[in-house]
Amino acid sequence: MKLLFVSTFAFPDHFGGAERVLTDVATRLARRGHEVTLLTGQVGDSSPRETRDGVEVVRYPVKRGRPDRFYRSVWSGVRAALAAGVGADAEVLSVHQVLSAVAALAPGGARCPGRVCSFYAPYSLEYLARFRGGNESGAAPLAARGVASVLSRADRYVLRRSHEVLVLSEYSRQQVQTLDPAIVARTTIASAGVDLEHFRPAADQQEARGCAQRVGLGAAEGPILLTVRRLVPRMGVTDLLAAAAQLRAGGHRLHLAIAGDGEQRQALERQAEDLGLGSSVTFLGRVPDDDLPALYRAADVFVLPTRSLEGFGMVTAEALASGLPVLATNAGASGEVLAGVGGARLVPPEQPQALAEALAAMLDDPEALRSAGLAARSHAEVQLSWDVHLDAFEAAAQRSLAHRS
Repeated sequence: MKLLFVSTFAFPDHFGGAERVLTDVATRLARRGHEVTLLTGQVGDSSPRETRDGVEVVRYPVKRGRPDRFYRSVWSGVRAALAAGVGADAEVLSVHQVLSAVAALAPGGARCPGRVCSFYAPYSLEYLARFRGGNESGAAPLAARGVASVLSRADRYVLRRSHEVLVLSEYSRQQVQTLDPAIVARTTIASAGVDLEHFRPAADQQEARGCAQRVGLGAAEGPILLTVRRLVPRMGVTDLLAAAAQLRAGGHRLHLAIAGDGEQRQALERQAEDLGLGSSVTFLGRVPDDDLPALYRAADVFVLPTRSLEGFGMVTAEALASGLPVLATNAGASGEVLAGVGGARLVPPEQPQALAEALAAMLDDPEALRSAGLAARSHAEVQLSWDVHLDAFEAAAQRSLAHRS
């Protein structure tokens, strides 16, 4: 089958769960023998065109800065690439993020007979969360609510123009239902997977120490608590820093490793300094993909402190595959992803005290922590294979071709 993936951004150019999922799916479908073209936004000096892991990648230019400037550049970039013949012979269009999806699905866009939407979260709610301290609900400026209203209509447009919709969780399926109940009948839940060879536990303490050296954590004292996040309010890193400070004040030795970058980084670094965390916290920035497995193997506990809109949590899946005990907030789909994982813990979002207490209980019981790590890997081996998602995508693509409208 000839497939055209259209996205606003993709991994490894841009860091994020949705970006990782769509790139992994495209790559694995190519391995299954499909001809896959990925049309995505250009980041930095990335090549305008290349073949990567069997996928033909075509990048269109985007303009950063004001949102309206960025939105217009995505529209014009996608439309220009499609008009130039990118994916002209594709049978199925696969869209992943609302801005690029609207451009591809609007009249005069992609000419594929089949259309499948991979829906991760309402972009309108993600946009409003920036003004709500990372929360799904709450007050927001009038101008922001106006933009969100337009984005919400865009979400509905994409869903309605797609023949089939794939979501990663029941939580995301419920969001589809809120946007348009009629679309649920053609919505399929297909959990994401994880590369179980790429992400695996450390063989022993010597390997774990070597991994820590490799990723810049060789001087860490005490257990390493890891989070991998975009540094924006919705991800809850400010709550994790507050929890770490409480643990330190209570006498716990630990080192907090924060991987990722984003608009909140400087504010979070100031918060860590104000809390007196000093050398017990390391901001790693964006960690190269080749180093991510080593980062997980170096850690002792993975923490996902999300405040809202966790559509799945690819980093949670990677942590489980790496044999890490997981502590997460009960936000979005995290409860689904961790269901049945022995030793995994859930606490309410935006409660640093609850994070600190749960972490203290985990760190104070090394045997339970070891058992939780073994359970995490066992769960990943049984539940987080990519085959389920790929099979669901192929079936949705075949169904979409029956529409031919």
